[in-house]
Amino acid sequence: MADHIDTLKKLHTRVIDSRDGYKRSREEVKDERGFVGFFDRRIAEREQFHTVIHRQLGAEGVEVNESGSTAAAAHRGWLALKDSLTGDDEAVYDEIITGEEQLLKLYDEAIAATAGKPEWSFLGTQRADVEKALAEARSEKQRHAA
Repeated sequence: MADHIDTLKKLHTRVIDSRDGYKRSREEVKDERGFVGFFDRRIAEREQFHTVIHRQLGAEGVEVNESGSTAAAAHRGWLALKDSLTGDDEAVYDEIITGEEQLLKLYDEAIAATAGKPEWSFLGTQRADVEKALAEARSEKQRHAA
């Protein structure tokens, strides 16, 4: 199996984890805290990311698991976000920022692994969208801290 496939499978799984984490967290929030719109945008975005990555992996003959990871680190991260929803806004944004930073690192690895493969060029656009989400989370954290 090509080296880039392992990296892309990790990214695929992490995008599923991200989407599912936002879905679980979305169920826990109340609209007055200002998270609903952010979570809804991330859920839709990550679902779209997943679909495109999944489709391209399939075009390369790669079967992937649709249930996300069972990795303890990812699970703990999303549980921490969920638990922090009962705390202050800054803690929620800290968890979001950490998750988005980790996702950016995986995108960087995937982009490097697929260099010269035009069929994966969409990864740069997805990465830019994750970067925008990270900037939005940082801005909201700062706004809530003020």
